[in-house]
Amino acid sequence: VRWMMYWIVFALFMATETFTDLLISWFPFYYEVKMAFVIWLLSPYTRGASLLYRRFLHPTLARRER
Repeated sequence: VRWMMYWIVFALFMATETFTDLLISWFPFYYEVKMAFVIWLLSPYTRGASLLYRRFLHPTLARRER
């Protein structure tokens, strides 16, 4: 279940990043922040993907399921 949450959050991040990359890639340290965000999502200590999935994605998906 943990990996499913990670891949769903990561896929959503990559989909939005595809469109916004041209607009915000010129910010200083953009790629470093992006890499730190992906590591935060993946880390078993922070469980960032689980946090984002349970707090934002699951309520949105549950609301639209009905």
